[in-house]
Amino acid sequence: MTARVEKDLGFVLRKYNLRETTIISTIYTKRFGKIKGILKGFHTQKKEFATSMDTLTLNEFLFYPKRREIWLISFADLIEGYSFIRKDLARAQSAAVFVHLLDKILPIWDSNAAVFDLIKECLYYLETEDESKVLYVFLIKLLTFSGFKPEFDRCLRCHSNLGAKIFFSASRGGLLCSNCCVAVSDVQSISREVSSTILYIQNNDFPHVLRVKPTKYCERNILYILREFIFYHLDFDITRNNYRDTMLNYRKAEARN
Repeated sequence: MTARVEKDLGFVLRKYNLRETTIISTIYTKRFGKIKGILKGFHTQKKEFATSMDTLTLNEFLFYPKRREIWLISFADLIEGYSFIRKDLARAQSAAVFVHLLDKILPIWDSNAAVFDLIKECLYYLETEDESKVLYVFLIKLLTFSGFKPEFDRCLRCHSNLGAKIFFSASRGGLLCSNCCVAVSDVQSISREVSSTILYIQNNDFPHVLRVKPTKYCERNILYILREFIFYHLDFDITRNNYRDTMLNYRKAEARN
């Protein structure tokens, strides 16, 4: 029986050298979700691999889906390189957070077209927009699409509408009213601007989410809240990500070009 071959677009999340000429890569594809693929003979400059397979490049792939974890990739062609990431440390740091959370949160073979479009939109706007804003938009939308959505609409405990004073709990995963917060230890008071900005981003798409103009104080608080939530539930600190390997890979790619 002839193995079924599929064609799909995908963003490279990870790349590992398996042998002298072969690599294994983790890729987030449009139709199949996250996959792991082996590219045999990649370092021999085969014409079938017209790409560097650098982190967060968008490529077209031909591969053979199988029941086993690693699929054979027979063809890869670069569609978009996003070279600006490799020239700007701040944008590279945001991109490194993208990669880590995508690989950590998303299960293998779980297709989610909304996540694929989110990666594409965020990389597009990361080149021209403020990287901090693109980062917190990415975090809010990814948590929403992947089932980790924090509750910013009403009180988590009594489900009532929130009053004048509102409180956030990372452990509970959302907002509490002034009555319910007394029973929770890790609450912190947040402003209505912070909660309404996060809620707006949860419920709206690009480019509308970039039209909001929160104050710098509000943006710092949004990132702090997201950091606390992600660290508690996913054991990852978005402000202390290890960028060393990411930056080394970017600089190697830049040297090749």
